[in-house]
Amino acid sequence: MLVLSDPRTCDPPAATPVPRVLLIADDAAMTPTMRHFIERAGMRTALAPTVPLGMALCKSFLPDVVLLDLDLPGGDGVALIGRLARAGDCGIIALSGRGEESERVAGLEQGADDYIVKPVRLREMLARIRAVHRRAQRRGPARPPQPVHIVGPWRVDLQRRTVLDGADGAVALTGAEFAALQALLEAVGEPVSRERLSAAALRRPWRPEDRSIDQLIFGLRRKLGDDDPARRLIQSVRGAGYVLVGESAELSDDERRAAS
Repeated sequence: MLVLSDPRTCDPPAATPVPRVLLIADDAAMTPTMRHFIERAGMRTALAPTVPLGMALCKSFLPDVVLLDLDLPGGDGVALIGRLARAGDCGIIALSGRGEESERVAGLEQGADDYIVKPVRLREMLARIRAVHRRAQRRGPARPPQPVHIVGPWRVDLQRRTVLDGADGAVALTGAEFAALQALLEAVGEPVSRERLSAAALRRPWRPEDRSIDQLIFGLRRKLGDDDPARRLIQSVRGAGYVLVGESAELSDDERRAAS
């Protein structure tokens, strides 16, 4: 069943896959700047300030590269590198304020692809992310099927790029609308900036005078029947962008097969 608009009217696909970068860090001073810099480079990001949320996002966000701060409280960062390396095919860059050779060696032996000593130099960080992503693309197997999520009354299949209601009725979204919905879903309840939405959905930098993202969200709300301001799935956040507040859950393998 086709649910996307005529591809001739949609945005053309990107020439190369857009890297998906997961930051597992809680440095309130530096992490927002790192995330902003990565998103300005056209990459998608997700942020996890704790280890449990980071591991959950590895399953739902499916990052290409993980930036892991080894200085997170309440956890053995080097051991977490090993867990990430065993769990998926993403590249891993360790961040640490400690530059001892023994720690760098331990992290690399556990499976890290690179190591950055803080304070982070943003342009160097970006170059290292791209290098690790290129290596991961060359060596890595194909991604496992992306999960199906329930968002309010809708079933969103990120692999098939479909949005269905309870009676399997399809919503015809454009490529840009689906990309915006996917970015909101992957943020796991965090606000998504207009700049980030513009990079993900329109593949261009956002400017303050540009109303394209607001118009895109308006059209997406209309197609999803998300018209009641008091119960909207997609809500605006003053100064931060938009957030998906509808209850979201990943389907089990059995439920996903039944939905096929």
